[in-house]
Parts: sequence; structure tokens; C-alpha cells
Amino acid sequence: MASKRKTISLAGEWRFALDPENIGIRERWFGKTLAEAIALPGTTDEAKKGEFADECCTDRLSRIWRWIGPAWYQKTVTIPKGWKDKRIVLFLERTKDSQVWVDRTWVGSDDSLSTPHEFDLTQKLSPGEHTITVLIDNAKLPPVGPCHQVDERTQTNWNGILGQIELRAMDKVCLENLHVYPESEWVLLPGTETTEDRRALRIRGSIRNSGRAVGSALVTVKVNIPGHAGEKVAASQRFRVKLKGAETSVDLYVPVAPDLPVWDEFERNMLSVTVSLSASAGSKRFRDSCSVCFGLRRFETARGQFVINGRPTFLRGKNDCALFPLTGYAPMDKAYWLRHLGVAAEWGLNHFRFHSWCPPRAAFEAADELGIYFQVELPNKRGITAPDNADYTPPAEAYETLDELRGDAGDPAVRTAYLTREGERILKAYGNHPSFVMMTLGNEIGGDEPVMEGMCDHFRSIDGRHLYAMGTNAWHWEVRHRKGNEFWVIKGTKPGKHVRGASWEARCHIDHQPPSTMVEYSDRLLGVPVPVVGHEMAQFEVFPDFREIKKYTGVLKAKCFEIFRERLRDAGMLDQAMDFFKASGAVSTICHREDVEAALRTPGFGGFQMLDLQDFSGQGVALVGLLDVFMHSKGLIKPKAWRQFCCETVPLLLMRKYTWTSDEQFRARIQVAHYGPKDLQTQKVCWEVKGRSFVTRGASCPAEMPTGAVTEVDFFSVDLSRIRSPEKLTVSLRMPGTRYRNSYEIWVYPAKVTAKAPRGVLVARTITPAVVSALDKGRRVIVLAKPDKIKKSVAMAFQSGFWSPMFRNKPGRLSPLGEETPGTQGILTDPKHPVFDVFPTEFHTNWQWWHLVKNSRAMVIDDTPKDYRPTIQVIDGFDRNHKLGLLCEGRVGNGKILVCSIDLLALQDHPEARQLLSSIYSYASGKRFNPAHELEIGTLKALF
Repeated sequence: MASKRKTISLAGEWRFALDPENIGIRERWFGKTLAEAIALPGTTDEAKKGEFADECCTDRLSRIWRWIGPAWYQKTVTIPKGWKDKRIVLFLERTKDSQVWVDRTWVGSDDSLSTPHEFDLTQKLSPGEHTITVLIDNAKLPPVGPCHQVDERTQTNWNGILGQIELRAMDKVCLENLHVYPESEWVLLPGTETTEDRRALRIRGSIRNSGRAVGSALVTVKVNIPGHAGEKVAASQRFRVKLKGAETSVDLYVPVAPDLPVWDEFERNMLSVTVSLSASAGSKRFRDSCSVCFGLRRFETARGQFVINGRPTFLRGKNDCALFPLTGYAPMDKAYWLRHLGVAAEWGLNHFRFHSWCPPRAAFEAADELGIYFQVELPNKRGITAPDNADYTPPAEAYETLDELRGDAGDPAVRTAYLTREGERILKAYGNHPSFVMMTLGNEIGGDEPVMEGMCDHFRSIDGRHLYAMGTNAWHWEVRHRKGNEFWVIKGTKPGKHVRGASWEARCHIDHQPPSTMVEYSDRLLGVPVPVVGHEMAQFEVFPDFREIKKYTGVLKAKCFEIFRERLRDAGMLDQAMDFFKASGAVSTICHREDVEAALRTPGFGGFQMLDLQDFSGQGVALVGLLDVFMHSKGLIKPKAWRQFCCETVPLLLMRKYTWTSDEQFRARIQVAHYGPKDLQTQKVCWEVKGRSFVTRGASCPAEMPTGAVTEVDFFSVDLSRIRSPEKLTVSLRMPGTRYRNSYEIWVYPAKVTAKAPRGVLVARTITPAVVSALDKGRRVIVLAKPDKIKKSVAMAFQSGFWSPMFRNKPGRLSPLGEETPGTQGILTDPKHPVFDVFPTEFHTNWQWWHLVKNSRAMVIDDTPKDYRPTIQVIDGFDRNHKLGLLCEGRVGNGKILVCSIDLLALQDHPEARQLLSSIYSYASGKRFNPAHELEIGTLKALF
């Protein structure tokens, strides 16, 4: 809410003192002159105040300076003579638990984590010089647990004052808390019967009457379009309001033109209401004027979908977990948020979920400008009125040194009252922003259902411009839809019925179903009356890029990266760090894409919230992003390529598998997921299947593609009999006249490949005396091991590791067979190696490897020479750093051996397995089988 009121900025140097023994109030420090200095806005970390902690954490970024406790801030100000008889307010945009003194008098306290702290200093600030003292105690937290507003693993539990710090002066009769409600068909003027020519905005607020003036006020309302001063929107309206005591409610209806521009992700039209006030009491006159920016938008639900201004929409979202490595806190300037949100928009996203925190005003302003939909959350990870789930406890190592955030959650009634008040304040501070469309009571919480439903009803009753839900992934241990939700963000709507592609504890489709592009979640939506949003999908790790270390020039350092780098050096593989990064990033990108497309293939789905497009630096260091924590691209895929499968309109190819044989017809269907601004009329989709020497093309019949739906477009097939040798083909889709296109890769193998053991080569299943004898005699040996017989090995997954090491075994540990959680990050190969002469592959995992890696175990070969590299190497998690292989070769005495831990003999009904085994046989019997490294027979025996 902008205003023409007078202000005095308090930004700059303040006097300062730490209070480690918490004696400042008892010893009346507010009456003393503090000795040190600090710059505000800012934090103790930035000023290098407090404990020189120089942390060295492996579960999060490390603070260099750290202060948890009381800190005193003091400034002397001069109040101008013109402020006599004014109402004066101290405004602190964002801070922690605060108390304020003027001179030697205490004036109030506040503990909001999400909204500005405002203190009425009218009775204490006469014209002249005064001292303002502020006590900030970040050890005195509300009973909300380690929410992302205060968590050391996210923006840290900083101490300081951020954003605007100022004194504001206004007349004692003034406007407060103005809100504009552009709801439904907007609001009919009282006494009118039709909507054809008379529509209105509803403006609600209050008139503060600090001086208890008696009489009435004249209120004038003007509506305009910012930047279009000459464009007629509505005539000025005047209202006479009778003043009633200290505060008078205002509820005004203002007629406006019926064709005002609306706000959504495509049309970011903002409007402005200016409300002016004039009142008099005896000889005193009072004036005030405030402007409110808003957007005409209606965000609601219909038939299980989100609807914006009558048009169904799909949320393509990411979590924002409050990750700010340079500052350790959320920046308060709009320029930062325009870039931060703009990067996500460049990557095709239209939605942000703020995980257990609320962003500052600048973020809402940037989202209004960019057309981004916000889901805000109360700062809550403790549940409402009861512990969330007594049976679900995160691993202890997830907290490391965060005991101060794990403590007693406090009285449930106190927590409920605090969160209710916090929600009311969030709605008051940010409710006018059209980008603010959803709010939940917290992250992964539980509690007393009637109380939680009542909280949502309460918020809805005071501000119906937003949708409300009782939590994000709430009651995930007891999954069922609860009637208090207007939308449902959840990992699965029933036990085992997930609406995301990967999870560490359940059989989601990317790692547990043979690959196809047929998976969608329609059956999961049956019987659910509200929009369903996939919770925290796309959690696929990428190996660290150690070049990132130099970016940490602020208050947080990536000591974890330095530790991971040294561990890799100790394991003898630091020279492969960039290869590991690129190969793990490639398979992570492939999995991200399938997660996104499965959601888009689902008719009537509400959307998804990725965890994440960017890295999460906490909870074990979750490097799951295609962007680093600074929202910089890692270079794994370009935004333009990403938007092919993640934007408002995506052509989709439906096929039942990725690997084909030359005696088959490639068969596929075309769909289009369309959530653009309008319907597409008579739209064709052109398709092309292309290989090295193979191209065939076609086009669909024209189709009507209504917005807000997934449209079945056409079916096509291609004869693959012309393909004579193994080949990767690209299937491309293009929508003529638009920018929308997409492409897929498939692999075609000759149908008649029969893998026979070559003459002169001994093929065995383990290291037997016969194998040792053959090697002694200078023979060639292939060991096609049974994965369950390889003792010294780790479990394999197709996807890269889920989330972070916090969900895996202890670093370096080898668990019993079948008991460990996979933490591998894909494979690394040299496509030019002769073993792949007739098996097309990239240097990384792709879909043709799915059955192969899922039916294997990664051999632990740490005992091999430091410079030894397996032919098919497996990238281990950066928490373990084992040297791993699926295909290893070497010289043993006079002989040569090749050991494979993929169960190829059991997979011969899959063409890719037949082809790889044939390629291995051909290589091992040929002239180019000449391993460079010597292997000890004892090392090989130890595997089994």
C-alpha cells in the first residue's frame, strides 16, 4: 500500500551490542549508549558480529559468523516540528522477535516471522531528539519448529533487521488496511439487478481515529491503470463516512467499466485504486491518501481443476525453500526477485510454492509483474494442536547441529493461536497481490482436523481472494482427502498411488516400471473433488560441480563441496569430477522430463511442484537442480530445450516402449497438453522419425485443441524394417504456426541377433578354478555374473539418487545385499570404446539402459589401481565415493578378463540385452580386446 505520508529513513549506521548473558533488559541497556556500530538493514553475519563459528558442515552450507541470542540496536533521531500532532509509526519490514524502547520507555513487542513489525510511537516522539532502541532475539522463536523462515539449512536463523526501516508520519485520522476485492463477476452495486452495465469493485479497510475526532470523513476513490493516465476506467466516487470511535470500518462499492483488463500469467494487467480522505474536527483538519495496486483476477476451482478468470490452468511449479547463500536471508529488493522468478519463467514455470515461509513484499510485486502464481505457507512444520506423525521421524543426521530447532514444540493451543494470527497478518500485508492465489497451514503437518478446517474457514471468511488447504502433503502417513481443502498438494492420493515419478520409499514408475511414455495419473484423481498437485516431484541428484565453490562470496560458504572434493580426491577419482557431473546431470534431466510429462499427460491434473529446479543446500545437501542454488543454469540442458516439454502447450508422444526391433512397426499416439490463453483452432501436428540414413514424415489431421485440456490428436506408425544395424532414432513433433515442438529418442535393434559365446573364450558365471587356470594359460575369459552373487557391490537404480544422502546409508558403508538404499548417479562410458561398436550409447544413462541397470549390481572395485577405470563405470553418490563398475576388463597374468555384473543371460528377451551381449562377445574375441591395466586375481575373487 503506497502512501504520500512523510517518512524518515532509519537505514544506515546504528549503535549496537550483543547480549550473550541476556542481561540487557535487567541492566536497562535501553538507557545507555551502546558502544559498537552496525549497518542496517543487515544482519550480524554480514557485520561479522557474534561467534566466529567458521562451520564446516556436510549437511548444509556453513556460516562463518553466527549469533543466536539477544542483540541490541540503537539510533538517535530528530523528529521535525511539522510532525507535532501526527501519528508516528516505526516500521521494520522483516525481523525476528523484537522489543522497542523510545528513550527509556518500553513501547511494545512483536514476533511475526512473515510480516512487518509496526510500533505506534505517537505518544513517545515529540519534536526534537529521541533515542530508539530495538532488541532482536533470534533465540526466542515462536513454537513452529525448523520452518524455512528460521532453519539453518535454508536461510539461516539470522539476527538483524531487513528491508525498509523507517518512521512514518500521518494525520491522526488516516486510512488503514485497504483491500480491493475483484471477485467472481466482481460485485454488483447495491440495488442493481443485472451485470450488463454496472459492475463494481469492493474496497474494504478502516479509518484510524487516534485523536477520537467527532464527525465524518469525506472519502474519494479513483481507479486507474498504471502507465495509462488518460485512459478512462471509472469516474471518481465520493463517500461520506461517519467516524465511530478509534476505528471505523469502510466498505465501499465503486462502479467500473465492464471491460477492464484482467490479470493472469499471460496478461499481467495491474490496476490502481487511490483512496483519499478529508476530515475535520473543530479547527483541526485531517488528510490522508493511499494507493493500492491490484489485478482483476478470479482464481478458483471447477471440476477438479484450477481456473483463472474462467479458463482452466495447470500449475508448473517449483518449491522455494528460502535458499540465499550470499546473504543468508531473503533479499528485500524487487530487482532480485524479478531475476529470481524470471529465471523460473524462462524455464517454463508459472508457479512458486514457498515451503513453510512467506516471501517479502518485493517478491509479490515481481510476481505480479511476471505473471507467477504463488502458494504461501504459514511458518509451520510442527502440526496444528498435535504432533504431526509420531511414527515418522526424520533421520537424526538430517539435523546435525540443529538441536536448538528440534526442541519442544510448545503448547499446541499457543502454537495454533500464533499461526492463526500469522495467517491473518500475511493476508493483511500481501492479500491485494493477484499473484497470491493459494495458502496452506504448513509443510507435511497433521493435527486436529476440525481445528485445522476451522482455521482455513476463518482465513477464507476474512479474505476469499485465495484458495486454502490444511497443509502441503499433510497427513502423508494417513493419506485421504479431507474436506477442509480447496486443493490438495500430495505425493499420492492413496497408498501406493503416487502422483509423482520418484520417491525413496515407494515404487514410483520411473525406477520401478519398464520405461514408456504411457504413465499418467487419471486413476489417482477419481473421487477427489478438488485439484490435485503433485508434491515435491523431480528429486534427482546431480554430482557436485566443484567449480561452484568460488561463487560463495557472501555469509555462507560451501565447505561441504570442499569436503566432498577431498573425499573424491582420496578415492582417486577427482580427475573424473566433471565427467561425473555431466553424466549424472544427463540422467537427472531425463528423469525430470518424464516426471513433468507424466503430469502433463494427465487430464484434469492440477499441476506439480518440483523439488526442485534449483539445488537445495540443506538436508544432506540435495543437489537436485538443473540450476545451482544461485539459480544459474548448470549447462545440462538449455532453457529452450527444457521448455519443449515444460511450458503452457506441449505436444506429447505416447509410446509403450523405447527399444524396438527391425521387424516391428513403431506405433505411437500424439496428444497435446494445452493450457495457453485461448483455444487452438484447426491445429495440425507434424511428426518426423529420423536416423542416420532413415527419415519418414507425416502430419495429423487438423484438430480443435481447447485450452485447459489434454487433446488426443492422432495415431501414426512407421515400418522399421529398413533399419539394418543398431541405431538411435529421433521422433520429433512440431505444431506449425506456433513455437511448440518436442522430440523423443528411440532405439532400434536387428531382430535376429543371437548372442553366442565366441570360440576360444571361456564364459563363466563366477571366478572358478577353471577361470584361474584359463587365465594362467593366457586365454580370454568373460564372467557374466549373477548380480545376487556379487558380495562386494551396491544396489543399482536407473534414476540418479533420490533427494540427498540423508535418505541413504552412512557414508562409505557397504550394507548387506538387498538392504541398502541405492545412491548411485547413473553410468559413465566412452561411446567410442570398441565394446560399443554395435551398441549405440551416449556417455551417460539413457532409456535403453533401463532393463540393464535395473538387473545389475555395481561392483565395488576400490582395490584396483588408482588410475584404473571400469569400461562401464557407475557413478557413486558423493557421500560414498566407491569406485564402481558394471563392466570391468583387465589383464590377469598372461590372460585377459572381462567381468560383467549385468544379468545379461537372464535378459535375452530384451533386444538391448541381446545386442549388448553380442557386442561384448564380439569385442572380447576380437583384436581390439587389449586391456591396459593389470588386475589382481584376488581382487576379482573378493567380489564374489
